[in-house]
Parts: sequence; structure tokens; C-alpha cells
Amino acid sequence: MENNFIRINFAESKIPIFKENKSKGFLTYGADNAYPQMLIDLFNSSPKHGAIVTQKADFIAGDKTEIVAYNTEDVAKANEALDSINAYEDFDSLKSKIAQDLELFDGFALEIIWNKAKTKIAEIYHLPFQNVRHSLDGHYLYAEDWTARKVEPEHYYPWNPNTRESKQVYYFKMYKAGCGEYPTAPYQSALKYIEIDTEIANFHLNSIKSGFSAQTLLQLFKGIPSPEEARQTIRRFKDNFSGTDNAGSIIIQFNDPNETPSVVNNLAPSDFDKQFDILNNTVQEEILMSHRVTSPMLFGIKTEGQLGGRNELIEAFEAFQTSYIEPRQNQMDRALSSIFKYITPVKLKTKNKPPIGLDYIELFEKGIIDRDEARIELGMSATTAMSEQVKCESCENPFGWDDDKDLKVFAEFGEDADNFESVPLEFGDALQAMILQWLYSNEGITLETLSNNIKKPVEEIMREVDDMAQRGLIESVEDGFRITPEGTTTLENSNVGTEIVTRYTYEKAPGISGGDLLPTSRDFCQRMIRLNRVYTREEIDQISVILAREYNDPGYSAWKRRGGWMTIKGTTTHVPYCRHIWQPQLLRRRING
Repeated sequence: MENNFIRINFAESKIPIFKENKSKGFLTYGADNAYPQMLIDLFNSSPKHGAIVTQKADFIAGDKTEIVAYNTEDVAKANEALDSINAYEDFDSLKSKIAQDLELFDGFALEIIWNKAKTKIAEIYHLPFQNVRHSLDGHYLYAEDWTARKVEPEHYYPWNPNTRESKQVYYFKMYKAGCGEYPTAPYQSALKYIEIDTEIANFHLNSIKSGFSAQTLLQLFKGIPSPEEARQTIRRFKDNFSGTDNAGSIIIQFNDPNETPSVVNNLAPSDFDKQFDILNNTVQEEILMSHRVTSPMLFGIKTEGQLGGRNELIEAFEAFQTSYIEPRQNQMDRALSSIFKYITPVKLKTKNKPPIGLDYIELFEKGIIDRDEARIELGMSATTAMSEQVKCESCENPFGWDDDKDLKVFAEFGEDADNFESVPLEFGDALQAMILQWLYSNEGITLETLSNNIKKPVEEIMREVDDMAQRGLIESVEDGFRITPEGTTTLENSNVGTEIVTRYTYEKAPGISGGDLLPTSRDFCQRMIRLNRVYTREEIDQISVILAREYNDPGYSAWKRRGGWMTIKGTTTHVPYCRHIWQPQLLRRRING
């Protein structure tokens, strides 16, 4: 008699293999190129895992996107771009998709479309991460279904703001040791348990649908039937006893006196319910651990020993935000800001959702916040002129700057301004003099380099360069421009020689009314002006490096540090904007200085 027993094993959650498919020209995502689809299937079939991924993605997408800019014009441009990031959605909708891909795959992909002039990004679209593959020639391939018999993927150039092909793919993945070109799931270690969670559901569904499950063995002692008789017997049992409608019914069998009765054996252990509870709890704990969830309450999961009170919930939410959500938000924000600056030069920052269950009315009643703060948090308008009050900028600086720390570093560099005097110019204006001075010391310098060193827009530098070229003061060379003999003579005759230096001072911007300082000037600005120092370009760059390290912010720039900040009226957008700028000066050291 043949034994037709089948053993079912759970698939092992091995790290996917990234293997070159030379015949098709791409790198497979998993040995069968279906690893991301497997993650999607588990997401859709495991109730515990699916709920956690969805909630985490919602946390990371946050409440709204704030704009950090250096002038109101850039803020206006950024708001317009965010409202219509592409033809179908706004930026918050796009970011929700990005957040879900980040939590599901540990990466995301965006389609970047440049305008026809290639001067800026025109649109940004979400690309489903599971559909993107690395080609062997350094490009990206996109296909809706990689399991189809015939796949004709669409080709994309990789993100490169220097080449600016019309369509590019920005491919982001979180770093994880041991991974190659593709990321692995952030919950990779628990894939076995996630699959067990789906199989538990299947097991119970099949048990409910079938009155006789694999937990029961029915033995009939009526001899070995023919195949047709066996099929008829099976059909009669199914018709009479299977299905939820027959649950709890009584089975009656009639036997002859000398006939061996049928035997029903229960294959399930007597403590099967306890074993299931243990397995279910183990699966839940492993899934939560792989998702770095320390408080299941945040995801609607009640566990023993947790009271579930509001305070406990708020504390758990804030701890999870700090330890998991915000670090991933910061990486996402930096990545998106690095792209968005080619639309307008601003930084994007995700504002977190308020703590779950936070009762602002109760906080007001306890005196923790005032009435206007409670009304604002509840989406109502303030009843006083609170939004117009002048606040302590250094104490509540949204950019995290510390005035005392900054000023201490600035005081260690620079030189007393009284050691220098302005250079009298007998030609052109100060900007042309600076351009000639730079070309005198740096032959072949480009427009972009001049712009970066003098801190003036390229368009403005270009106008002055054209004027001086027509006057014969400078000429073009292969790599840029150089000063002509006539230009050198002009410098010497104008008392502008090699002893002249370019220094930067912190002062009121041109065209701004009033004195250098006003009664309302920020403390930082007042103290910087009183320092009365001049700085070289290299010194300000060095200050940027020191403070970037202090703030753990690679993007920090002392060139953009403008002392104060303000909130644009009627918005939540903060801008580090004040009346003072770094102003380049042509100076000569005093003889008796």
C-alpha cells in the first residue's frame, strides 16, 4: 500500500542573492528576481506585519513638510513646487508612497524629469520600488511584471545633476552591512515568523471550512475500495460533514453486528490550544522585535503588564519617534532636499504628527500650556496677539543654532578691521576690481569659481566680465578667463596691486534702510557687529567645518548663518533671514596698522 503523505516546510528567509543575468542585462533582485514581490505578498497576507509597516510608514510621512529657506522668494517657489510636484499629486501624497516603500523595502525610487532647457527639475514621480532593477551598464530598468514570459523594460539614466538627461532615476537605499546593489527588508531577520503568521491564518481558515481537517484520521474497515468507490465515499463525507454549517453536528453510523466499526482518531495533541497560544505569542514578539517596536500599544496590540494609559502611550510614542522614526525621517529629508534644491534652494523637513492621544485640554487645565497654545494645537486660532509677540530667538531657534557657541568660534578667527583701509578705485566699480584681483592671481579662473569666491550670482559676474572683455581688460582662455596686460596696468595705476586683499565683513545688506543695528536686532547680529572683524574666505570655510562638526550637520554653512530667523506670517515656515550678510570688500593693510 502506497504512503501518500506530504511534508510541508516553511521557506527559509535567506538573504537574497544579487546575481548577474548576462543574457538579459540586469542584476536579479533575489535568486529568482522576485524578492520584492515576496515582501509585498507577506505584507498583504500577515495581519500583524502589515499593520506595523502601514503605521510606521504613516509616522515617517509625518504631519506636513516644512520649508527651511533663506529668503521669502525661495519659500514661495518651494510652496508652488510642493503643491504640484507632478501632474497628478502634491508632495505630501508623493512622500506617503516614499515612506511606505522605505518601510517595506528599505529604499525608494523616484523618476526625475528635467525641463527642456535643463535648468531645473520640472517634475518628480514615484516609481514602485519593486519594479526597478539595476542594469549591467550602470543604468536602471523598469518593468511592471518581471515574472512575465517576455519582459521589455524601460531604460532610465541614473540620477546625475551634472548631465541632466531628460529622465533619470534617483535610487535610494538605507545602508546595511553585507548588502549589494539592492537593499534587504528592514525586518529581514523575522521573515520566517511573518510567513508563519500567514500560515496560521491559512490553517485556521481551512480548519473552519472543513469539518474534517488534517487533525482527524478516519479509518473505514470495509476493505480496499476501487478508485471510483473511494471518490464516491469522499464526496458523501464532504457533502454531509464539511463546511461551517456542519460544525458541532452529530455523526451517526449504522453497522452490521459482525462488522468492524469505523475508527476516528484525533491527530491533534490534547494541549493544541496552548501550543497555538505559545506559537502565536512567539511570532508576535519576533515580528515586533524585528520592527524595533518596544511598545506594541502604538500599533493597537495589547500585551500583559501594559496598562495602556494615555501617559504611557505618549511616552512610548515619543521614545519610538526619537529612536526609530526621526533618524529615518532625517535620511529621507536629506535625500529629498538634495534633489529639491534643483527646483529651488531650500531644505525640506518633515514635521512629526502630534503624540497619540495627547489631550491638549487636559494639559491646559493642569497649567502645562496656556490657552492659546492649546487652541493652536487643536487647529483653532489664538485669541491673543501671541503669534505677533517677539520671542527669545536664541532659546527657541528652530535651526538648532547656539549663539554663544557660534560667536566663540567666530571670535577665534578673523582680524581686527581697524588694521585695514578701503582701497580708492579710479576705474569701474568694486565688483570689477574684485574680478580683476582674482584673475591677477588665478589665471584661467571660471565664471562659476568667480561667483563662488566673490559671492555674487553668475549672471551678475557675467555682465561685468563681458564689459571688461570689451574694454580689453580681460580675455578668455581655454579653461576660463585671464587678465590682459592692459588690465594689469589698470590695476597698478589704480593703486590696486598684489598688496590688496579681499576680506568679508558681517554688515547690513545694500539697499536696506536704517543703521547697521536696530533696537530689534538679534543678539547674534549685535555681537557680531561689535566684534569688528574681517575674515578671509578660507577662514569662513573653516568656521563652517568646525560648526558642522559641532552640530553634526554636514550641510551647515557659516556663509548662510545670518544671525536671526523669523516665521513668515500666516505660515509655519521658518527662514534664517535678517538684515545682515557677508559682504566682500577690497582692503589694503594700513601701514601703521
